[in-house]
Amino acid sequence: MKVKLIDYTYGAVDKLIYTKSTRLTQGDETRGKIKNMSIEEKQEELSYMANTIPSSWEFVNYTFEISGVSRAFTHQFVRTRTGSYAQQTMRLLNMDQFEYVTGPTVKENPDAHETYVQCMADIQKTYDTLIEMGCAVEDARGVLPTNICTNIIAQFNLRTIAEMGRSRTGKRTQNEYRDVFEGMFEEVIKIHPWAEDFIQPKEQDRLKLLEQLIETGEKRKLSTEERYCGWKAIDKIRKGEK
Repeated sequence: MKVKLIDYTYGAVDKLIYTKSTRLTQGDETRGKIKNMSIEEKQEELSYMANTIPSSWEFVNYTFEISGVSRAFTHQFVRTRTGSYAQQTMRLLNMDQFEYVTGPTVKENPDAHETYVQCMADIQKTYDTLIEMGCAVEDARGVLPTNICTNIIAQFNLRTIAEMGRSRTGKRTQNEYRDVFEGMFEEVIKIHPWAEDFIQPKEQDRLKLLEQLIETGEKRKLSTEERYCGWKAIDKIRKGEK
């Protein structure tokens, strides 16, 4: 799996501050004042915006190229309606020698893994045979597995990514989804370090995740670092890491 940020809103900080400022004033004069603000003044504005009404966050967009993920994942991924998507087709592309994703519980069980790999080989053989018999690619694809690898381009605004951080990083979320989101998060922080305050789960969201753990009996006192990290701390607990 690979996540790469291929495009984003340039001048995002000034745009965020301006779209928030239009509640009071707008125009060339306001944009000029924002442009001439010091780094410290802009950071102060961003810190305030990260904890207030998120409507202005929608003006900042990020486009990701995500490769080597399963269609099982993308079926869930595209349910985020405030995103735009372009996905690799199986209707026209011959999927000979296809790759696939193997879930962690399958990998951990040698017998299960052997059975899984054999099943994928049988599917590949059946698919190839159908093509050789003259079946159209769009018809032969019906036998392909849900975990076949695919590539997808996705665009989200900052508000949507923040909402994904709150809803898609808990213990009930598929491992692959959490891995993709972490990749998206890291790519955004590389070019917009200030966005961490916008995307990281807020205190009430961290508490909700902790309550889920308590309900399932996974209790352990969290360190200050873990409380700050939020969803990363939750993942540590799930994996039994100290």
